[in-house]
Amino acid sequence: MELYREESSVSSERKIYMIGALALIGASFLYEGHNTYFLGKPNLLGWGYSILFLIMWFWRCWFRYTYILTENEFIIISHGLGIKRTYVVNLNDTESFTNNYVRSFFKKTKIGHYIHRYSSMDPNPQRLLVFREKKHLAAVIFKGSDKFMRELKKLMPEKFLNFS
Repeated sequence: MELYREESSVSSERKIYMIGALALIGASFLYEGHNTYFLGKPNLLGWGYSILFLIMWFWRCWFRYTYILTENEFIIISHGLGIKRTYVVNLNDTESFTNNYVRSFFKKTKIGHYIHRYSSMDPNPQRLLVFREKKHLAAVIFKGSDKFMRELKKLMPEKFLNFS
């Protein structure tokens, strides 16, 4: 049974950053095109970086995330450009979660790998949920709202770490 569902959002301020970053990537394509056409000097490394930045822009800005909270699972659905992927965390395997991801604190823990599931354009702060995965610690970084965190805290109040 679904307890809470939320979609990632984009603030108007972050839309300006998104458009500005795309303009810079477009300028790099124009620069490389100019050098190739007028100077006859194709720079494969420059073209490669421009393409890489464009792919990264799509990944960080174009994809959106749906966060679903059930009684036993935290489901994250990433969708964008016709691609849809689902990642599920069993809440029974949860070690802890926090309302504010503090990198310096969690660097000292023995978390094996981090799963990033958030849009850079979402204005919500980064949250972290640490869980056991095959006897090792793993963590999912996401950008849920304060309301989402309250719902998660209702399910597991003893596992909540407050880093305000």
